[in-house]
Amino acid sequence: MGSRIMHLIIADKVSKKLPIENKQVFLLGAISPDAAFTRKRKTDSHFFEGSLEDGTRFVNYKRFIEKYPTEILNEYALGYLTHLISDDVWMKQVYFKNNFKNRVDADPRLLERWHNDFRKLNGKLIEWFNCRYLKDELVEDILFKSAIDEIKLEDLKKFKEETLEDFIYSQEDLLKELEVYSFQQISGYIDFSIKEVIDVWLSLNKESTSSNLL
Repeated sequence: MGSRIMHLIIADKVSKKLPIENKQVFLLGAISPDAAFTRKRKTDSHFFEGSLEDGTRFVNYKRFIEKYPTEILNEYALGYLTHLISDDVWMKQVYFKNNFKNRVDADPRLLERWHNDFRKLNGKLIEWFNCRYLKDELVEDILFKSAIDEIKLEDLKKFKEETLEDFIYSQEDLLKELEVYSFQQISGYIDFSIKEVIDVWLSLNKESTSSNLL
C-alpha cells in the first residue's frame, strides 16, 4: 500500500481539482484507514476482500460507500475514500503487477528494503511535489469523533503524530538510492490514483444529483 506521504500528496492534488471546502479534515481522512494497529482491524478499515495468496485481494471501496451513504460526501469520508481508492490502485498497479507476494515469500528481507524505500521516498516526494506545507495543515487539524467506526479516535491521534515525523529528513536522505521501487514508478502511481479518485467522485456526484431530482 502507499505510504502516509503518498496518501497526503494524492489527497492534496485531489483537493485542488474538487470542491473541497475543509482541506484539513480531508487530509486527515486521507490517512485515517491506516490508523488501525492490528491486522484484523486494518483489514476492516480498508474493506479488504479476496486473498493475497491467489492474487484476488482488492479494496472494496464500494462497500465503504454503501455503508456510509449519508457521510460519503463530507470531507472526512471523502478523504477516507480517497485513501481506499489509492490503496486499490496500489494493489492492482504496483503490488500484483510486480509480483511482490512471491518475491517477499522468496526473500523476506525484501519487505525491510521496501519499508526503507518508503522512508527514503518521504523527503524525495516532499521536495519533488513541493508540499512541505502539508505538515502545517496536518498540525492545525482538530481531531474529532467520526461516524466511521473502523477507526478509533485515540489511534488516529497517535497515527497523526507518526505522520508528522515523516516530514523530518536530511539532505543526505535525499541522496539515498532506492532499492525496490523507482521514483518514476511511485510518481506514476500517484498520478493514476488521482485520476481514479476524481473519476469515482464524479460518479458519486452524478448519482447524488440524480437522486435529488427524483
